[in-house]
Amino acid sequence: MNKEKIHSTYNLPATFRAYVYDEVILAWETERVNIISSTFDKKMLHSSCGLDVLMLATLAEVQLREQDALSTGEFLIFLRTDNGYAGLFKRLRDTFAHGHYGANEQGWVTIRHRYKGPKDKLENTRAFGKMKIATLKKLVSFLDTAARK
Repeated sequence: MNKEKIHSTYNLPATFRAYVYDEVILAWETERVNIISSTFDKKMLHSSCGLDVLMLATLAEVQLREQDALSTGEFLIFLRTDNGYAGLFKRLRDTFAHGHYGANEQGWVTIRHRYKGPKDKLENTRAFGKMKIATLKKLVSFLDTAARK
């Protein structure tokens, strides 16, 4: 990703911003979300959503991956916290709640969530990626079993 500049959150349609507010941020904050309980499986995520997702155990690994040249396809890399799927949903919540996303191409969303924890000297990336809006919606639906009606 090479720290490509993320264009403004307002480059994305208002309907998309409303979607992430309702289906990610509010779902998490009001505890309406019901995260899939199975063990994290990146192959299942890829077959269900078409997204390459990589969960890493340390901040150092995430920072290193962020520096690497990545594929031009859809991907999401995040720091593991909690259960894998719950941690992934929480990273999505953090990203969208703090406005760490934008659109560099029509129909796509680019994310990079950075945070300075109490023990950190600098802000560190905890999640980053690029995907089609439709793929993000599939991912949210996959993760939140309450969203499946």
